[in-house]
Parts: sequence; C-alpha cells; structure tokens
Amino acid sequence: MKLRHVVSAGLAVLAFTMAAHGNVLTAQDTAGAIPAGSFESRADLEAQARIAEGQHRTSEAWLLRNRLERGDFQEGDRIVVYLHSSAAAQPMETLTVRAGKMLQLRLMDELSLEGVLRSELNQRLVKHLATYLQDSEVRATPLLRIGVMGSVGHQGYYYTSADVLLNDLIMRAGGPGSDADLNNVRIRRGPTVIWDGQDTRTALTDGMSLDRLHLRAGDEVVVPARRNLPWGQIISIAIGVISLGLALRR
Repeated sequence: MKLRHVVSAGLAVLAFTMAAHGNVLTAQDTAGAIPAGSFESRADLEAQARIAEGQHRTSEAWLLRNRLERGDFQEGDRIVVYLHSSAAAQPMETLTVRAGKMLQLRLMDELSLEGVLRSELNQRLVKHLATYLQDSEVRATPLLRIGVMGSVGHQGYYYTSADVLLNDLIMRAGGPGSDADLNNVRIRRGPTVIWDGQDTRTALTDGMSLDRLHLRAGDEVVVPARRNLPWGQIISIAIGVISLGLALRR
C-alpha cells in the first residue's frame, strides 16, 4: 500500500466536492485544504476505496472497506463526553467502549458503536440521547490506544485523540532517539505492516493525523534504530576488501 495514493485520493474527493459547489480549486489550494484535525467522512472513505479498487491497490482497498464495514471503534477505546441539556449539565467524563463495542451512558441503555466511524460519533450520540433528554447537546472526543515502540524516549501505549498528528504522537512518546531512523518508521497491525517506511515518511512530512492513516486501537508505530556497524566489524570488512584487492593484483 502506498500512502501517496491515500493523499491523492483525499484531494481528489475534496476537489470533486468543491467543483460540485461551483468553486475552482487549484493545485496550490489543495496543499493544505484538508484540515489535519478533521475526521474522514463515510463519503470520503467510499471514494478512496473506489479509487483504490479501480487501480488494483488491493491492500489499501481492504483497509478502507474494513473500516467502512466495522467502523472505527474497538473494545477498550475511550471516549471523552460532555453532555448538556435543558435539565442539567453533566461533568465531562471518560467512557470506555465495552465488550461488543457497546458504550454505556449513565441511566441510559447501551449504545452500539458497531460500524460507526469517528466522524459519525456525535450524530449517533445526539440521536441516542434524544430518547431520554430534550434539548440536549453533546460533545465527544474519541481516544484510541496506540503503541509507540523502538527508538523513542518512552516506549509504550498511549491514549490519544484520533485527530492528533503522527508527528505529535511520536513526540508524546519522548520524541525520536538519537539513533532513530525516521526514513523507515513503519506502522503495524499485529504481525502485518499496514504502512511502510515510505508511507510513514509521507505522513510525517505532510502532517497526517491518525484518523487519516485509518489507525485503530492496538496499532503500533515502530521507530527503528539506524543500523550502524560496530568499528571492529568495519575494520574487519576493510581489511578483507584490501586483502582481496592485493590478491587480485598478483
């Protein structure tokens, strides 16, 4: 999978939307047109999936279709919720997605998040709350648990908002180590690498968010160390090359 195709697809969707509303979008306009902090809509992902399928990028198409079908939420995800209604304002609280992708709100039935995208969360919550409260207003910030491993200051798993940039997530883990190889950072889901070194370099350069990278709970960002040969091995190789050269000259 190549991340530059995802960036291109996102820009193509935006350009089509702007054209439909009678706006002219230039190449310069598209450079920063998609805000890093926004969540991708279902229409955005559908368009990207069709482009990927049309260009036979099967792994990328699978990633997008899987997200569209199953949604963004996993068991153990956390969601920061602030609820206000005509009756009373409840303090902000952090809820955890439970088994079966269910969200339990106080004194209400559970809400299923199966198939729900991050961009759809607030709308889904408003609809659910309307059954119990009048004139309610809700703000929800989804968090996901992402691992940052390898040559960073503090390896581990971090709960972070999905609209955080990949760069900022690495900095939250203490930043890259002195021997970090930022050209070969990779993102894996279990044993599978979903974004390789070239892809993540694009993401770091363009300032892409975790949402635009289609990450979910449990994914890991791996920052490898540069492969520096020990001096002893370098000297041995040099001696070997010199000896071979002398032998060939005889």
